[in-house]
Amino acid sequence: MSQSLYLQETPFIDTGNRKLREQTRELVAGVSDLREQVKIIFFFVRDEIKYNPYTSFLRPEDYVASEILRRGEGFCIPKASLFTAMMRILEIPAKLYFADIRNHKAPSKLKAVMGDLFIFHCYCGVLIEGKWVKLAPTFNREMFNLIRVQVNDFDGFHDALLPPTNLDGELYVEYVRDRGDAPDIPFNDIVNAFNDFYGKDVTEKWVQKCVS
Repeated sequence: MSQSLYLQETPFIDTGNRKLREQTRELVAGVSDLREQVKIIFFFVRDEIKYNPYTSFLRPEDYVASEILRRGEGFCIPKASLFTAMMRILEIPAKLYFADIRNHKAPSKLKAVMGDLFIFHCYCGVLIEGKWVKLAPTFNREMFNLIRVQVNDFDGFHDALLPPTNLDGELYVEYVRDRGDAPDIPFNDIVNAFNDFYGKDVTEKWVQKCVS
């Protein structure tokens, strides 16, 4: 695919939003180095946008980048949407990767509803000097420390994904199915997959609790 595809605005990656553009430019003000810009945005989305899996996920607005910035929280897909939008605002090509993962240390509350297999986990790809680097701005630093997992700090050069083991050497995240990459949020595919895999009655009740 052409790199231009990974710079475009979409209904979810709404790079034309004024507040989103202002926040992005403010974060990297005075920083001209591309790798440093990516690091700054990565740490902002990872640590300042709170990871919260107990949020709505059946409405289109639940994935719109500017809305996630306004909310200040989200799970992996919304946070990836925000990071991707900020990259594109800086004219850095960015895309979304999707995979099914098994979280061997999933919280009991979440596991009781969804089990330990999380479908359509999302992380990002950023094109830096001709190489796609994979980044997961998912869990904030406090969350990593809480669950005793090595923080996935980004050094500007290497992938920063969720680690396979925790600090005790126990299995943590296992990638079990690669769903490929996309330039935008495949909203209908995600919702249909959630409803099919977890059960429509389960997802709708979950969302009702999240927004009540």
